[in-house]
Amino acid sequence: MKYLVFSIIILFFTCSLHAQVVGGGLTQDSTLLEEDIYFADSTKKNEEGFFAMFEGKPGRAALYSAILPGAGQIYNKKWIKAPIVWGLEGTAIVLIGYYGNLHKTFDLAYKGLKRGEITEALGYTDADALGEVRDELKQYRDYSIIGLAAAHVLNIADAFVDRHLLEFDVDEDISLKFGPTEHGVGLTMAFD
Repeated sequence: MKYLVFSIIILFFTCSLHAQVVGGGLTQDSTLLEEDIYFADSTKKNEEGFFAMFEGKPGRAALYSAILPGAGQIYNKKWIKAPIVWGLEGTAIVLIGYYGNLHKTFDLAYKGLKRGEITEALGYTDADALGEVRDELKQYRDYSIIGLAAAHVLNIADAFVDRHLLEFDVDEDISLKFGPTEHGVGLTMAFD
């Protein structure tokens, strides 16, 4: 499980670095002076990478949810969603602790039976049967960790998308107009 966590962390950093390298090409306004590259770009500085997605109000909502689960939903004034997030993540945390403690108990009993220090533990006399139960409990604990990660990612995504939808401009006049084109025969569409 720890290898999965390390792999995910490395994947995030690699994707962030890749986005910075790929997006760092020359623009049309760039000049090359004495083998140094200078960018003369009149547009706003385009920051890329992992932290660029936390800009603006949707990004702020996602950042709040990433730091404190449910805070992005409160920021979006979706009060009813915060307790749902707390319940989902809290349940996952409780299950991680529950199955983790059971796994430790069964692991100690399994090791004791395997070494021959005890003859019976937790109602089991066969170490292999106890080992199967121990492995099953470890699997449940790992599923709970994955569930916590999924709930946290969904919490962040919900806050981010919900804020985008709050700021989405829906005009009352949704009409469609057809007309001639500038360069010949044809039709153009314009939404007012």
